[in-house]
Amino acid sequence: MYRYLIAILIAFTAAMLPAQTTPRNGATQSAGKTSLTPSEPRSTRSTPAGSREAKTQKTTERSTTPTNAGSRSGSSDATLTPKGSYRPGSATTTTTTNTRSNTTRPAYSNPTQARNAPRLSADRKKTAAKSVERVTINWMTLEEAMEKNKTEKRKIFVDVYTTWCGWCKHMDSTTFVSGAVAKYLNDHYYPVKFNAEQQNDIVFKDKTYHFKKSGSRGHHELAAEWLNNRLTFPTVVFLDENMTLIQPLAGYQDANKMEAIINYFGTDSHKKVPWESYEKKFVPQQ
Repeated sequence: MYRYLIAILIAFTAAMLPAQTTPRNGATQSAGKTSLTPSEPRSTRSTPAGSREAKTQKTTERSTTPTNAGSRSGSSDATLTPKGSYRPGSATTTTTTNTRSNTTRPAYSNPTQARNAPRLSADRKKTAAKSVERVTINWMTLEEAMEKNKTEKRKIFVDVYTTWCGWCKHMDSTTFVSGAVAKYLNDHYYPVKFNAEQQNDIVFKDKTYHFKKSGSRGHHELAAEWLNNRLTFPTVVFLDENMTLIQPLAGYQDANKMEAIINYFGTDSHKKVPWESYEKKFVPQQ
């Protein structure tokens, strides 16, 4: 029994001796580590193979880092937000600045095309200058129109207005500054400005008309007669060569419409052509 125990002890001791005599060299340990974790710094110093792998890894890291950074700063992955600005991290500041400056840049004009553009001739320049010249209406009083009508028969165009009428002033600044309207009125009518609230007496066709007070204001009897007692302003009144009422026309009229109307009555077309037919065929001269 004692011998059996000694044999077991000797066998155990013999088994333990190789483990204790194994050299504790870091190269063997690091070699195992190198195969598992090639990025460990201590493993690269143990073997030449590990050093080469570490250098290769560092070189790979240095070469891939700028590439990744460039891909992050490139404009290919940039996306626009609804407000038109780039999302954070999607583009560089330079790209964003260039995009914004392009959106606010004026339209490009080719200098070569501008130099080669056809130039207006002298005659065309004169025609263009004449077309923009403003022709004013030669307004007169009713008394002046009646006096002129004695020597030269013409129709009388009466603009019935009031000083407080806003649309009357608007017609003065739009319709009555039209060159075509002003020229036709000056050539074919006696144009009259008539204040519907004037207070002086007027003798018209052997009858005297007075101012009629009504409340805080009032109206002139001649204006009420021309307008068929419908005191609406502005209203234009057409009288024939014998100063007989043709028709009052109430409301604001723009330049094109007014040009057609004064031609309609000025050519006596109202006696033979319905207004709707005449208006469709009329070509404005403006």
